Amino acid sequence: MSINKKEFNLEQVVKLCVVVNISLFLFVAFMLILFVYFNITPMIYYSVIAMIGYVLYFMLLKRQKVCAYMWCVYATIIIYMAIATICLGYKCGFHLYSMSLIPIIFYSQYISTKIDTKDPNPLAVSIAIVAVSIISSAIAIINGPLYEINKTIISVMLACNAISVSAFLIYYTKVIVNLVIESEKKLNSIANIDLLTDLYSRRYMINYLEEYDADDEGWLAMADVDDFKKINDTYGHNCGDYVLNFIAQKMKNICSNCVISRWGGEEFLIHNGTHDSTHEVLEKLRREIENSECIYKQQKINISLTIGVAQRNADGDIEEWIKRADDRLYYGKNNGKNMVVD
Repeated sequence: MSINKKEFNLEQVVKLCVVVNISLFLFVAFMLILFVYFNITPMIYYSVIAMIGYVLYFMLLKRQKVCAYMWCVYATIIIYMAIATICLGYKCGFHLYSMSLIPIIFYSQYISTKIDTKDPNPLAVSIAIVAVSIISSAIAIINGPLYEINKTIISVMLACNAISVSAFLIYYTKVIVNLVIESEKKLNSIANIDLLTDLYSRRYMINYLEEYDADDEGWLAMADVDDFKKINDTYGHNCGDYVLNFIAQKMKNICSNCVISRWGGEEFLIHNGTHDSTHEVLEKLRREIENSECIYKQQKINISLTIGVAQRNADGDIEEWIKRADDRLYYGKNNGKNMVVD
């Protein structure tokens, strides 16, 4: 299935990135205060550079360069993680940032497919991040941290880093789950709903009938718009679409207790789970369509329906049931149209 880029809300992603960028700026600013207090010179310099970077990154977001923004953030955080781990030791937990980067790197690949941007290989980049994390931690373990700070501050930094990473992963997971749920809803809607008439699709109706209990009573009605080709040829296909939608709304109102699908073209399949008032309901629908004023561009379009009806057989064969309704429809078509045949 091709991706519909119009459905992708780029502005919403940009807003999310703005919030992330502000959060990163404030976090680095907070950590800068600690670095200044303990006179950790490399981290002071890099924190200032990182904060300037986060300010400049707003320009990328203003231009909706989301992927470029993400890769700039990745690079900034990776360097920050490596320098901090070497300077302060792995016990401060700066290496934990690798855990938060990897999931979002794969998400950036998804975004790049939506906006036609070439994205680097997320697997290779993830491996590189893990390698940087391991190497910087190994250097800190083998050589010891470049700066000694007391255990209380180490615990505070570890807590800040662990909380930041955990909060991000929780939030990120929530965003991804919501994205999956929303995507599934859209796919189900595309598969199960006819976009023109907002009725159920043929696929939905087939699945529905296959799951319908064979022991239950019920009837199927196949309805077809009479002389629909003539309507299209005379008034145009836009008028034909208007007529189909007009009829669909009438069906929804009159057959409110039924399951209705657009079966194909100008055909509709209607199912009701009881024998009650079969002919009366469908005759009411036929009369309503015949007597309704369907006005398209100030022109009245004369429309009518021919409907074939079939009751459920004991054997419960769905194809045979639909065929009987279809056969009765075409009997009506060949014998005057604009009638209900049951």
